[in-house]
Amino acid sequence: MKSITCLFLLLICFAMTVTVSAQTASDQSAQATAPAQQLDSDTELRKAIESSGGSETQIIINLENYLKKFPKSEHRQEIENEVYKLAVKLRDRDRVISYAEKLLDANEGNIDALTNLVTMLQQRKGQDDLNVALTYANQLVRQFEGIIASSIKPKRISAAQWEERKQQGLASVYLLRGRVYADLGNDEKAKADLTKSMGASRTAGAALVMGELAEKRKALDEAIEFYTKGFVIALVTNEEIDLKAIRQKLSQLQTAIKGSETGLGDRLLKTYDAYIKERDERLAKLEQPNINEGANSALDFKLTKLDGSKLDLATLSGKIIVINFWATWCGPCLTELPLFEKTMARYKDDKEVAFLAITTDEDRELVAPFLKQHKFNLPVAYADYLNDFFKVNSIPTTIILDRKGEVAFRQAGYNPRTDFTAELSERIEEAKKR
Repeated sequence: MKSITCLFLLLICFAMTVTVSAQTASDQSAQATAPAQQLDSDTELRKAIESSGGSETQIIINLENYLKKFPKSEHRQEIENEVYKLAVKLRDRDRVISYAEKLLDANEGNIDALTNLVTMLQQRKGQDDLNVALTYANQLVRQFEGIIASSIKPKRISAAQWEERKQQGLASVYLLRGRVYADLGNDEKAKADLTKSMGASRTAGAALVMGELAEKRKALDEAIEFYTKGFVIALVTNEEIDLKAIRQKLSQLQTAIKGSETGLGDRLLKTYDAYIKERDERLAKLEQPNINEGANSALDFKLTKLDGSKLDLATLSGKIIVINFWATWCGPCLTELPLFEKTMARYKDDKEVAFLAITTDEDRELVAPFLKQHKFNLPVAYADYLNDFFKVNSIPTTIILDRKGEVAFRQAGYNPRTDFTAELSERIEEAKKR
């Protein structure tokens, strides 16, 4: 649904382009040919999106037909990016490969495109496909290692959390390349990458491929060890692994060695206990104190403002509080924030209503430059777990609290088909009457 939402936002932009083009054609008749062509192109694009009926498959078909008709469209790259996202969501393997390669033509360091290319090429399992997958996997590892080496820790998170994120990323790319090596029959390089993956962060996938390699070497006891680790990790983390198939594999191997399943249960329990202990120790290092832990109401929260001072929401008790959750990286937020600011201006003299723009950015250093760049004049504060309290799972999200601090209105996501300012104003007035 996220991609469809983005397309609707694009549609608005295209509609604006059409309006401007039409005006230009009216005012500058001597140059009517080029605006007319643009008008026709944008009209066709709008039809392509509108006629899809919300079907993601149909959107892809319509947009591809549009690009065939208008191969030099100024929106081509943007449209190809959207088709790629939809193809990934629909697991359309051939389209993912095709459009990911287009993305790499524009940006050879695109991590997402490289990852999906390797994954989809590996799934086809043809020798040529695997060789190409290995080329991209090598590029992915080099790119990711370079990013890790040059990246700077965001101030919002602890050193332990930052290290955990880096290690998880490294584990993923080494696992991806290790699988390609395994499919190509290069067991030694596969083992080397999988060992790196497991050393960086425990994943069921790496353990299971290591089990396959051990079984291939007839090292059955070693295979059981790795399959057991993979089974336990998947059980705890809910990784998408066929647990039934792995359980059957363990039974077969244990029987081949011992003549029965005797001892397998104890082995599984021992591995489980060891993994849980390791996991708990790791999580303990990542915990950060929650300054608002135990808050029973939004009015119990104390938030950090942009200038570092504290805002006690209890001081706003008795007022209507209008809260917008946003982030610097959120495209729809950038569209909605000016409308939120416009609504705030309507109520600038209303002492009954207070507005808050709550950023969910982890890297707080990004916020002030973002606000300055876009010339926003908003009462900004950091979330400080307020988003968790309200279970905000998507942004932008707008929440209105009544005078008692109870939720009077909630809207998740930006809807371009409604008048946000008018809708929000109406909801504020309704909250006043509660």
